Amino acid sequence: MSTSVRIANIVDELCRRQDDVLKELDQLDRQIEQVLMSLAPKAEPAVVPIPIPVPAQQKAA
Repeated sequence: MSTSVRIANIVDELCRRQDDVLKELDQLDRQIEQVLMSLAPKAEPAVVPIPIPVPAQQKAA
């Protein structure tokens, strides 16, 4: 096998590995975005008072 063929094979392998790494980085980036979105503050629902009936005996106390 000539030197140029070996170099071409090495370059091809490096490019393949680089593609794999870039795909993994994209996946990690998406996961980080999902985590950050889940941590973002969300609007609190308006507090609505719920009336609780109080017996007359407790009102007198």
